Amino acid sequence: MPTITKTFTYTGTTQVLTIPPGTTSMDVHLWGGAGGGGGGDQGGPGRVGASGGYVTATSIDMTSHIGKILKVAVGGGGAAAAGLGGLREREGEGAEAGGGAGFDALGGGAARA
Repeated sequence: MPTITKTFTYTGTTQVLTIPPGTTSMDVHLWGGAGGGGGGDQGGPGRVGASGGYVTATSIDMTSHIGKILKVAVGGGGAAAAGLGGLREREGEGAEAGGGAGFDALGGGAARA
């Protein structure tokens, strides 16, 4: 059977994929959404958000999952903090914004199955 690549990106909704007949295995690559930048304050400019993480799982046995539906929820990257104060702040440091939400329970950002 030929290799099929399906890429999921952030849409704000759950996406679905039906496991096609003949599928024997699946490789999953997950990239986490980057964190948002922090807002500046009297101590200086805000900081940039950290890049997202990466997780992979290969050769997942799919032979008993033919015809079943895989639900994918891709999270977006963190939003930048705006101005003074914010999500988490220490004296002299800007607010820090969080990273992306999850692909099921495994991570955020873009997912490719």
